[in-house]
Order: sequence, then C-alpha cells, then structure tokens
Amino acid sequence: MPATLSSSPLNSTNVRFMFQTLAHRVAMRASAALTPDLAGVWAERLFLTPPKPRYPESSFFDLIDARQSFVPYKGRLVSTWRWGPRATEDEQPAVLLAHGWGGNAAQLRGFVFHLAGAGYRVITYDQPAHGLSEGRLTGLPDFAGALRAVALHHGGVRAIIGHSLGATAAAYAISHGLPVERIVLVSPPADIVAYSRRFARWHSIPERVRSAMQAAIEERYGVSWADLDVTRLAPKLAAQALVIHDKGDRMVPWAQGEKFARLWPGARLMTTEGLGHARILQAEPVWRAAVDFITGRSAVASVASPALAVPSPMY
Repeated sequence: MPATLSSSPLNSTNVRFMFQTLAHRVAMRASAALTPDLAGVWAERLFLTPPKPRYPESSFFDLIDARQSFVPYKGRLVSTWRWGPRATEDEQPAVLLAHGWGGNAAQLRGFVFHLAGAGYRVITYDQPAHGLSEGRLTGLPDFAGALRAVALHHGGVRAIIGHSLGATAAAYAISHGLPVERIVLVSPPADIVAYSRRFARWHSIPERVRSAMQAAIEERYGVSWADLDVTRLAPKLAAQALVIHDKGDRMVPWAQGEKFARLWPGARLMTTEGLGHARILQAEPVWRAAVDFITGRSAVASVASPALAVPSPMY
C-alpha cells in the first residue's frame, strides 16, 4: 500500500512551516536583489519574531499547581508562575527558571519538584512575545530585561537556571548587576553573530543584508552585539556557574557551552550525550546535577568534568 500523508495537526503544522520558510527564502532573495534596505528591515523583523504557538493543553497541567501573575516590562505584561509562598529576600530564597527562544515556562517544570524539595521558592515565566506574555518582537536584551524585572518583582532570587538564549540572557543580566549567587546554564549560545549567520543561511539572506539587520537591531536596543559576546561578559561574572551541554546539540554546538565554561571564572562544565538541545531539559540526571549545584551539594570545579553519558528518554 503506498504511503499517505496524515492529516494530523502536527503534520499540517510542519507542512505549513515548510511552505512559510520557502516563501520567506524566495521573498528575501527577490527583495535583497531589488531593494536591499527593505530586505534589511524585513530581516530584522524576521530575526526578532519568535514562533508563538498556542500553549499545548498538556503543558498547563505542568503549571496547574503554581500561582500565576503578571509582571510589567516596558509596557508589556510578562506571565509568571510561582511555587511556594510570596516571600521577602530574608525569608525563603528563590530560584528563577528562564526558557529559551521559541520555548515556554512549562519546559522547565522538571526542575521544580527537586528545588521545592530542597526548600526553595521556584519562579518561572514566559519570555516577552512567548507563551502568554505580551509582545510580537523580542531579542536578547529583552530577555535579560524581563528576567531582571521578574527577579526584582518576586524578590529573594539567589540562583537561576537558564536554557539556551535564556541562559545567555541571565549571564548578561548578572554582568549588569543582578545579584545572583549561582547559575546553571543549559545549552547556552556564546556567539550571537555566529547564530545570526546560521539564521541568514537558513533564510537565504546575503551577508550585506545580515550586516544591515545586525546594525538595525543594535540601534533598536542600544546594545552592540560585541558587548553580548561571552569574551566581554566573562570578566564581569562573579556568580558560581555550572554549564550543562550535550555533545550532539545541533542547534547550539557543544563548543559554545565549553567556551562559556572556559571563560567564566571557576565555572564547571558537565557534558551529556544523546539528549540534544531540547530533551536535555527532560533528563533526571540533569535536574539533579543542577539542584545539587545550587544547594551546594556538589563543589564547583575549575576544570571541566568528565562527560556524563545520559541515555535518551524513551518517548
């Protein structure tokens, strides 16, 4: 019997995404050839527009036992969730969880049980223009600004667990004075320019248009991308750090996490295998390593730890 294409919502979404990507590529090639300035503006909006699918219904079950609230940030409301009582810094310390590009707060649910069991309040949130948070365009400076706003609103944040761009944003916020004692960076990108070049290749954006896009984004936020590079951030980072990165990560290469750990004074590197970029958030050994580090049950080493081989989850 010949194979047929299922009409399931997942396949429909994948097909729609492929057609949208193809359309973007064709339109970008045409506009880059005819109107380079317009192509730069279009590329900027494309780069700053995250995928914003509806929250899967199953994800809300991961958040149903949390208290939801909204925190204002630059005229937009950021959706936050909290486990544990509202407390001041002198009462119960908190750990803030920050997801990455295209993600949502529920992705980090696996850390909550372990952190709550260790006596911490746990706070997570949807990044600007993600999940239930407001906005259409966002970037790394917004990620860092929203993280700071959420941390100050809830108070008592002693540690952060960040994934992907959320991890880099947390490092940026710490380098600009956010008082945090410990941070766990899961799959952190260390080079935004390199990421933008991969993005440009995927969307068939010529280098001259990519450069114009970068300049427009720097002007929008008033932040040079050179200042976002880990080589600039590292000397300002006093918090104790654990970097967890998978050797086979295809979205953010392992070498970027290794670079973070090498340049961050006193940081420790934990390498996993077989988890990639997203499934690493679903692995019990990763949850336990992060919580052990935050609670001080594992000492901070100045050299990279041996690779931790973690089998892929069976789902």
